[in-house]
Amino acid sequence: MKWIRTLIWMAAFFFAIHFSVQNQDEVTLRYSIQNIQWFQISRVPLFLVILCSIFLGVLMGGVADLYRYFKLKRTLRENQRTVKQLEQEIRSLRPSGNDRPSFVE
Repeated sequence: MKWIRTLIWMAAFFFAIHFSVQNQDEVTLRYSIQNIQWFQISRVPLFLVILCSIFLGVLMGGVADLYRYFKLKRTLRENQRTVKQLEQEIRSLRPSGNDRPSFVE
């Protein structure tokens, strides 16, 4: 199974290199709102813009996934705590000794 993952990573790496070689045209990045120019970056290779956009998207998705993971972990801890408290309450309500009915077990 490990060799399949290695093969997939090699194919992705080959694709990225091949893509980069074919898209070396230079572009200008600029951002402005109502005639106010916030920034302008000249002569950036196109492949760099695209690959950085993909990386940024994956990074944002990873951060969102980490947030969801920690939120679920917190909910799990709270539920485990509730189960433990309810089990203690059940034990305290059970009759002691041999006088308890057999169907409770």
